[in-house]
Amino acid sequence: MAPARLRIAFALDLFEGVKTGGVVSAQRFVAALRERHDVTLLTSGAGTDDRVTLPRFTVPPFGGVMREMGFAFAWPSRRPIEEVLRRSDLVHVQFPFWLGVRTTALAKRLGTPIVAAAHVQPENLTLNIGLRSPRLVDWTYRLFLRTVYEQADALVCPTEFARDELLRRGLRAPATVISNGIAPRFSPAAVERPARHRDRFLVLAVGRLAREKRLDVVIEGIRRSRHAARVQLVLTGRGPEERRVRRLAATLPLPAEVVFVSDDELLRLLRSADLLVHASEAELEGMAVLEALGCGTPALVADAPASAARHLAVLPELRFAPGDPADLARRLDRLVEEPDLLARARAAALAAAADHRLDASVARLEAVYASVARRR
Repeated sequence: MAPARLRIAFALDLFEGVKTGGVVSAQRFVAALRERHDVTLLTSGAGTDDRVTLPRFTVPPFGGVMREMGFAFAWPSRRPIEEVLRRSDLVHVQFPFWLGVRTTALAKRLGTPIVAAAHVQPENLTLNIGLRSPRLVDWTYRLFLRTVYEQADALVCPTEFARDELLRRGLRAPATVISNGIAPRFSPAAVERPARHRDRFLVLAVGRLAREKRLDVVIEGIRRSRHAARVQLVLTGRGPEERRVRRLAATLPLPAEVVFVSDDELLRLLRSADLLVHASEAELEGMAVLEALGCGTPALVADAPASAARHLAVLPELRFAPGDPADLARRLDRLVEEPDLLARARAAALAAAADHRLDASVARLEAVYASVARRR
């Protein structure tokens, strides 16, 4: 039976112009939800009929890094937020930043049901400013819990790992695991490589050029490979570490390409690559890895305790010790030298992708929405 049509307020600081996982996930879910529901965005950016536009700002000490990451906060003006909440069946709060905190408080006062999403990992924030502090990470998690997650009628977590991180810090609100999902366009297809990539082992690293992504480990791992002279690394993205990444990339025996690509070009690269390497040590799911799996491209992933992406390594041989370029090189060499192992990894990638379809995730989110909307 088709779900009842709902009026959904969707609050997030940014909705376009940035490739962070939480924003890309929101774009896909909102597009799907609008096929059956009325969705009004509470966000910054250009004004349109289906959104309420809020002013944009950055925090002065970190303004430069935020601009390089392409991110900004939305100023949570009370009156426009209240107007949207009064005519909505529920509000979805995507990020636990000031907009999310204020929207949550106003929704509680007005009696508007709240669905919050756990898309922010404190390590993503601390590692980008050069801090490795378990105490600060724990404090930040508890701040998110107190101001947003514990106030919600339902919490959505992209993985069991994300939910467990909150449960062990005292989460009591009902939480449902719903993957960000793999959009249908990320599927396998025969793609002809450009001449410069032919006869090379093509490796991708996809995501922000930021400290947390540990691209230094990827580059050094390829340098130590026995096959470095024929491994072509392509790094796609932008970010505050771009200058440093370009400098390191140029020192490889076969210099790496550092490019910012369109969605279509990214899809072509994912379909034609031999391997994705994901060295990040902090991930709540790992959307770049999911998209690679959808295209049948296996991922060599850092086996880091704070990363849910390690569970997307479809074979044991596809996990390497976090921060260890020597181990990365050893595992990369096996994949280059053993075509049968790589073929098994490709088949396993497609099998894993079948469990993360976007349409299934949208249906689960609609069920959560319907449950909390009944309480109004």
